[in-house]
Amino acid sequence: MQPEVMDDTAALSSRFVQAMRGFAGAVCVVTVAEGALRSGFTATSVSSFSAQPPMVVASLKASSSSAGLLERTRRFGVNLLRAEQRAIAERFTGFRGEQGEARYGDDEWVYAIPGGAPLLADSVVAMDCEVEELIVRHGHLLVIGRVRAVNRDDSAPRPLVYWQGQYTVPAGPIVPGR
Repeated sequence: MQPEVMDDTAALSSRFVQAMRGFAGAVCVVTVAEGALRSGFTATSVSSFSAQPPMVVASLKASSSSAGLLERTRRFGVNLLRAEQRAIAERFTGFRGEQGEARYGDDEWVYAIPGGAPLLADSVVAMDCEVEELIVRHGHLLVIGRVRAVNRDDSAPRPLVYWQGQYTVPAGPIVPGR
């Protein structure tokens, strides 16, 4: 396959978006809170940044409803969703009009650290993080955060994944030699 070189920025951007859909992403809900004020967003752009010290990186639109709250509180939660938690992912996108507190629904949320971020009680993984650095580029906010607490479901439930523009579930582990 020969990569296609494009001089047209709009065509290249469109091609890039289509190409990025080929990258499967774990579906996370990133939560932010300040007292009773809560917000959050769905992200497939969360990944490990460092193991020593434990750090993650995430990104969101700088104009999103969560960006200002995140800049003020400098605390956030990362919640890796289970395969059956698609409705939570959809609520946190805000595409149906849910904002702030409404995104949290009736799900159970806990706090690992007083003054920290809300964490989904039954997620695959939940991490409480503190912002170490915020970088604004091209209308997005890149968030580098130090992990302060981790909860992991050791039964290893299947995570929700976003691939080719839709939610899906991994089929299972790849068995070597098959």
